[in-house]
Amino acid sequence: VLARGTAGSASSSTRGVMMAGLSGPTRRNTMDYITIATTGNAIDFGDYVEDLGYLGGVSNQTRGVSSGGNGPSSPSRTNQIAYVTIATTGNATDFGDLTNEAGSTTGCGSPTRGLFSLATAPSFSNIIDYITIASTGNAADFGDMTRTNASAAASCSSQTRGLFAGGYNNTPAPSTDVNNIDYVTIASTGNAADFGDLTVKGMYFFATSNGTRG
Repeated sequence: VLARGTAGSASSSTRGVMMAGLSGPTRRNTMDYITIATTGNAIDFGDYVEDLGYLGGVSNQTRGVSSGGNGPSSPSRTNQIAYVTIATTGNATDFGDLTNEAGSTTGCGSPTRGLFSLATAPSFSNIIDYITIASTGNAADFGDMTRTNASAAASCSSQTRGLFAGGYNNTPAPSTDVNNIDYVTIASTGNAADFGDLTVKGMYFFATSNGTRG
């Protein structure tokens, strides 16, 4: 319903929801949705809890959860987590807080647990947080990425494993694109391990998976 980028995204097998994001330089609280099996324009879903861009999203078949981002006074950043019930429409509801403020986040997860890699922009971070999607409450520390990153990475997951790929860091300064792929075992906690490399270095990639291949 509104042209924008860097929205938080979530889906069930039936419906996809896009939460907030940038419309040009302006942060928005717009949320819209599509029915995946059909074609047609997106439809208004409701309002996000704040005008934000650069959000990360996770979901299961019931609930979509988005976190972090930065506000109209960019680079003002937030630790906010909010959720929607995907099958209904309506405004987002507060879920809890990340362990740190994050100017952007990247999300992946299983049907039970959601993971967010955090960028404390304008700084860089290796933090990974996790939540239990079906509940509400503050995120907890999961572990660390293999590298300090600005979280402009792609992420995808199976029910077992989550991957974070690409992005940029500050080594050497001021910023350098990376081709790293990290993986974690979602049901446990602990630091990420090296999975391999992308064919090219880059940031602001996007990823999907069918549970087998990303």
